[in-house]
Amino acid sequence: MDWVEISVEVDEEAVEAVAEQLRSFGQGVAIDVPFVQPSLYDDALTDRSRRAIVKTYLPDDGGVEDARRQIEQALWHLGRLRPVGELALRPVAEEDWANAWKEFYSVVHVGQRTVIVPAWLRYRRRPNDIVIRLDPGLAFGTGTHPTTRLCLQAMESRASAAKLVLDVGTGSGILAIAACRLGAPKVHAVDIDPMAAKAAKANIKLNHLSRQIRVYEGDADASAGSWAGQTYDLILSNVTARVNIRLAGLLAGLLAPDGEIIASGILREDLKTVVDAFGAVGLQTRERLYDEDWGALVVGR
Repeated sequence: MDWVEISVEVDEEAVEAVAEQLRSFGQGVAIDVPFVQPSLYDDALTDRSRRAIVKTYLPDDGGVEDARRQIEQALWHLGRLRPVGELALRPVAEEDWANAWKEFYSVVHVGQRTVIVPAWLRYRRRPNDIVIRLDPGLAFGTGTHPTTRLCLQAMESRASAAKLVLDVGTGSGILAIAACRLGAPKVHAVDIDPMAAKAAKANIKLNHLSRQIRVYEGDADASAGSWAGQTYDLILSNVTARVNIRLAGLLAGLLAPDGEIIASGILREDLKTVVDAFGAVGLQTRERLYDEDWGALVVGR
């Protein structure tokens, strides 16, 4: 079956209302919101010079034109309140629907040993390779972003000595999987996003590590009770500068006496502020790593 993509540019404030309308007609909704990594001194999470794009998909079975008219009518009323653009229709073949996005992913080598292999590609493992098979899905973490690379590089020399690892903001599960592949026998992974938790579980299963990695869904603050009485030899916190600062005290309390935290997702300009936040809870910076505009820290007692 072929499909028709229906998309519309909308003002940021109208995204949810437009998405709800499209969801009632199509098969799911995709929202493309221009993202800007916030610094500590800027609350902006989106590029306000660009408008969001909301999309849905309808089977190309003869009912598209009627659905288009109904959507246009619904959006006309919303357009009286907030700017809503014109509908755009684009045919999408079944094969394109399933496979076109995969061309943007390839095998990625990180550090000395880690190899991230998309689930649909073949890879001939070399001696000493640590292979992670990954289906990115809807979650962050493919090994191509500097923040993920920094964590993987810092982990290569540390994970094998960790009996218990905590991965905060696990996303696709890539760091949790890497920790196990590098020698950690047990990992707890947590993410506030239900879709990320679902993607992480799928990737963990893909790598045959479901017995070693347990995934928690929810905010780290709220779900910390699940880990009561436990301490971690290695904590991975690839989130943002603000979240690392907010969680500094919590993570310090979960850290084993000789443990370390790898904190990433931090713009270079914000690195010192994060160093100070960990210092305020008794943790010293042991190493700083850099990749493009990004930085990561290794901290411990």
